[in-house]
Amino acid sequence: MKILAAPNSFKESLTAIRIAEIIAKTLESLHSFRVLKLPVGDGGDGTLDAVVYSGNGKFKKFKVHGPLMDEVEARIGLIGSKISFIEMAEASGIKLVPVDKRDPLYTTTFGTGELILKAMELGIEEIILGVGGSATVDGGIGALSALGFKFLDGSGKEVPPTGEGLIRFRKIVPPEKLPDVRIKIAVDVMNPLLGKRGAVRVYGPQKGLKPEYFEPFENGLKRLRDKILKITGKDIDVPGAGAAGGIAGSFYGLLNASIESGIELVLKIIDFDSTLQDADLVITGEGKMDYQTLFGKAPFGVAKHAKSKGIPVIAVAGSVEDDEKLLSHFDALFPIVRGPVSLSSALKEAEKNLEKTILSIGKLLIVCRSKGGE
Repeated sequence: MKILAAPNSFKESLTAIRIAEIIAKTLESLHSFRVLKLPVGDGGDGTLDAVVYSGNGKFKKFKVHGPLMDEVEARIGLIGSKISFIEMAEASGIKLVPVDKRDPLYTTTFGTGELILKAMELGIEEIILGVGGSATVDGGIGALSALGFKFLDGSGKEVPPTGEGLIRFRKIVPPEKLPDVRIKIAVDVMNPLLGKRGAVRVYGPQKGLKPEYFEPFENGLKRLRDKILKITGKDIDVPGAGAAGGIAGSFYGLLNASIESGIELVLKIIDFDSTLQDADLVITGEGKMDYQTLFGKAPFGVAKHAKSKGIPVIAVAGSVEDDEKLLSHFDALFPIVRGPVSLSSALKEAEKNLEKTILSIGKLLIVCRSKGGE
């Protein structure tokens, strides 16, 4: 029996690659299964590793500016000679900022822009930008500054490439020549740029934004929208534009980037449908599966592609919400937590619990096959 292991990461506990390895090792120990490991991501933190692993790519490292404008070493993924996957978290991620310094007023996406320049220098023609895990709400002005745009205050002086700059800027000066590269923004959420579901109010607090700055940041993004509309004629307050503090919106407007489902982009890069051809079963999953899973998260994308070919799908997760709509898209859902525990314990014991769950699934599959006379 051929099984395709295509999990997303379990946030804060297990990477997608490690989960795929556990699935393969556990099932193959039963001597009844052949497991192909194809970890996936949907644009969130960790997608870069999964894409390079599953897409037979390679990493390239560069020294760039981090979210606090300090020097950091960041990677990009090269898939073939013309496509690069760049993950914002590498250069502009919240994981790079100490907890006591997490404040979008002072963080920047500048290093992400530098990574795009590095990829272009390698002759890359298409960049896929995964925007999960960022520390920023700068509307992308940091990255755009690295790419040659200037953001000026009321007196004509350049503002800092940070959230503070987003609040202060009054004019955008595009470079003489725009970056000659196709950019696709890989998102796993479709929040708009502005409003109650927008970049500031939904994601700002996660990055350390204080409530008293909600209105100034919202006004900064509104101004960004208005200026880009005047320059390009494009309204950037579109679904997905609120991802990563608004960078998806500004790139859509000023760089003609497309905003696309992260999991769909990833599945295309790793040629997922071809790998599915002779699979008997797919096992996917993520840390928490709930109603949000059905809005473009990795397991839903995997299940949709598998189901289109008539292949059954089992999902495993740290926790599973009791939702009929969720259950209708998977043949079986298995939470790996084995009883009431604290979050810290669940994270600490995730590997052990996953192994036990996969072992039970494997034994159940063997029983079903023997009873079915196969």
